[in-house]
Amino acid sequence: MVGIILPSCEKSTLMDDCPIMEDFYTESIKLPTVTTDSVKKFSCKVDGYVAKFPQAKQHKRYAQIVENIKAASFRIAISVDTAWNGEFTINF
Repeated sequence: MVGIILPSCEKSTLMDDCPIMEDFYTESIKLPTVTTDSVKKFSCKVDGYVAKFPQAKQHKRYAQIVENIKAASFRIAISVDTAWNGEFTINF
């Protein structure tokens, strides 16, 4: 069995002083440059931490981390053959 040890923020400590949330934020900024699988793994890592330490939701960066995950999770890629001379319509 393999376990992952995440640094915790003790309840007596202010959540804004929790360094792992700053690390999560820094990593979340780079999410648009990684694959969707990597975004999913990161999201699971953050969710796991928040499940274990619910007070992490009170951290000043938590909302920004969630928004960065959401933004990186929604991607649309459209490829168009520019050599084709016909009409095309794309509906969303």
